Amino acid sequence: MSEFRFSGSVELTADDKNRFRFPAKYRECYASTTDEVSEVYILKTLNSKFLTILPKSVADKLIDQLQSKMVLTETRESKIARYYLSRIEASKVDTQGRFIISSKQMGDLHIGKEILMIGAGSQIQVWNKADYEADCLELEEQWLKDEADAERTGLDDIVIGL
Repeated sequence: MSEFRFSGSVELTADDKNRFRFPAKYRECYASTTDEVSEVYILKTLNSKFLTILPKSVADKLIDQLQSKMVLTETRESKIARYYLSRIEASKVDTQGRFIISSKQMGDLHIGKEILMIGAGSQIQVWNKADYEADCLELEEQWLKDEADAERTGLDDIVIGL
């Protein structure tokens, strides 16, 4: 289990050099870990509408797991591992807390100078704000339908029981 507990959301705007400032609320998550906010790893997963930002220690574990799936013969697992290993990009975080998301990664998701960062446990998700709001609306509509159909899930019961 990761020691990171990213949560909440932050809207960010890129500067003239397409750098984003790593939010203070997420830098604070690093304070209780051995990780430093000097480098983050950015990845787009299959079928996702967002980029995933991983702290170095979390990315190192993921890379180790992916490398263990790489074999000399082409297997489904080795192809998937190669796919992800080729798409993880390191981004240095400078002394002022700025980092760059590659133009390729931003273009894949139609992300412009304004992004929405969402804390998601051991990772941070980077969304196009309009896509995130549409995704939330779709989810809320599905929840209302499920609630009407009395098909709540165990996760619903955990959140509702808080």
